Amino acid sequence: MVPTNISTSATLKDVARAVRGAELVGLDLETTGLDPHRAEIRLVQIATSDETFVIDCQRRDKEDLLPVVEALGAAPVVAHNAAFEWSFIYYHFGVELMNITDTMLLAQLLAAGNMGVERGLGPVAKDVIDVDLDKDQQTSDWSTPVLTKAQLDYAAFDAQVLLPLYENLSAAIAEAGLQRVARIENEALPAVARMKLEGIPVDKAAWDAHTTKVEAELKALERRMLEAEWMPMRPPVPQQWKLTGPDSKAMLEASGITELAGTTAKDLKPYEDHEVIKRLLAYRKAKGDERENLKAAILEHAPEKPPAPAPPWNFSSPQQVKELCYATTGEWFENTDEITLLQWVDKPPFFGLLLEHRKLAKRARTYGPEWFKDAYDEYRGRVYPGWRQIGSSTGRFACSAPNAQNLPNDGPYRSFFKATARRTFVDVDYSQIEVRICAKMLEETGLLELFERGEDIYKSTAAKMLDIDEDAVTKKQRNLAKALILGLLYGLSAYGLPTYAFKNYGIKMTPREAGEYVQTFYGLYPKLEEYHESILEELNEQGYVNQRTLTGRRRDNITNRNEAINAPVQGTAADGLKMAMAEVHNRLRKFEGTAFIVATIHDELLVECNEADGPKVLEIVQGAMVETMDTLVNAEEPHVPIEVEGTVTKVWSKG
Repeated sequence: MVPTNISTSATLKDVARAVRGAELVGLDLETTGLDPHRAEIRLVQIATSDETFVIDCQRRDKEDLLPVVEALGAAPVVAHNAAFEWSFIYYHFGVELMNITDTMLLAQLLAAGNMGVERGLGPVAKDVIDVDLDKDQQTSDWSTPVLTKAQLDYAAFDAQVLLPLYENLSAAIAEAGLQRVARIENEALPAVARMKLEGIPVDKAAWDAHTTKVEAELKALERRMLEAEWMPMRPPVPQQWKLTGPDSKAMLEASGITELAGTTAKDLKPYEDHEVIKRLLAYRKAKGDERENLKAAILEHAPEKPPAPAPPWNFSSPQQVKELCYATTGEWFENTDEITLLQWVDKPPFFGLLLEHRKLAKRARTYGPEWFKDAYDEYRGRVYPGWRQIGSSTGRFACSAPNAQNLPNDGPYRSFFKATARRTFVDVDYSQIEVRICAKMLEETGLLELFERGEDIYKSTAAKMLDIDEDAVTKKQRNLAKALILGLLYGLSAYGLPTYAFKNYGIKMTPREAGEYVQTFYGLYPKLEEYHESILEELNEQGYVNQRTLTGRRRDNITNRNEAINAPVQGTAADGLKMAMAEVHNRLRKFEGTAFIVATIHDELLVECNEADGPKVLEIVQGAMVETMDTLVNAEEPHVPIEVEGTVTKVWSKG
């Protein structure tokens, strides 16, 4: 590694000049915390092929640092977990890193869907260039007035290592044919970093009020179930006498000795000829096995203690639910998962109500005040979800602590995210994008023709499956077709389809009915059946499947049928969405920082902007999303139309 040059105020112009002249700049920051809103930048570490600089921001005026930061904004920069550097630089200096590459993203792409691979700088450096990074200083006190040499050396080395790391990762990316998807990920990074930085405005008081309402609904449902005429009575709970205290006196009275003042030896002496009292007095003196034998003899001779009334049924207890199922049907249930319960849902009312109870219980448990974790800022009125850019094996985003991606579709939760005064949301999502991509990749003529004609594919499919007029298709029948199309797109079988259909669309079907629906569906769209069978055949022959998206993103060694079927489709949709995020971010620069993406949910982008700019921002976002996805999906024939649906709204409306 190159030697460290600790810069002084006299060299800051030289640092800026070195950055502007560098072919590549390694960048790392040491900060006093992880949140740009609350923490300060302590050190800026910059590595070029010739020099390494460590700048102590605590000893420099912001104005003096600005030329260096502006040079970084235009330079080709490499960082690890680069969204961190981007966010801190942007928040504290208002400068965007315009040409930034993230070695963490490159390492994740090379992992080819293996989400268990460690992605920190230390493990990646060790794995790729066999360099051991001592991370002991990472958690040291970076707010202290004078930093130690060990801290400075640690900071410098973290920047220096980025250049050979990038060189080796880039070569591996090229060898694996991942250049295009690597470019997509890195071009999307600024939009992702800004999204993380800004958070989402939320009405937490309304959220908490709804939580209280859900808890009340859950309790009311429990009362309704417990008081229902059809609810089996729980058997009373057997009791055993205690041989001390009031219970001992009650046992003796039940044995016919009714004039006892107490249960001391003195109280019992007048009755010592009584068999139970004789054994009780002996029991008190005995030890070990003799004592246990006497206890058993006492309980055998004493009248049986009256049983206690059973406590109410606990509908969250798997064992008690099994007992209820048996009492209701006369059949013993080995498990009480959703697919099992769905087979009974139209019979005794217990099963439908139990599924509703589970739904409400999950809402109360998952989406209560604790949903916000530590990510809610009361002063700003915003929540900061933990977005992960490559969060799944297919390349999709993931989110946690809190998870803004899995909000229920059939509740008001999204509506609690509200734009503040003089601000608004622009909410745009792709229309049936994964179905379109699947139709394109498989060249499924039936689906492609429906899309070209602009027809409602779910309604048309329902009509053909059920042999009825399209005008006669009900909402329930359309949802049935939707559940089939999307369920089979995700690789579900007839076994898993009932649970998916019920959870997502409220459609009830048995596994047998699901099997019949699937066969009818395959008859309409035979290329899907061929694809599913080919994947299953490959899995059976070699035990795994390797897949790629249209951009070349790899997902290797897939052993799960569902994942193998869905990976190229879902991954391509993820690639297209990230292309769109990058383009939207670029086009929104004209609003001088007032318009930005605040959330991405699968195939949807949520943008926040000034209220007056809403219509124009909507036009920009819709155009960017259609153009980028069309460039990706329709590079070759056959063509499938790309469509989006969008709105300007004060509340997050889609779902």
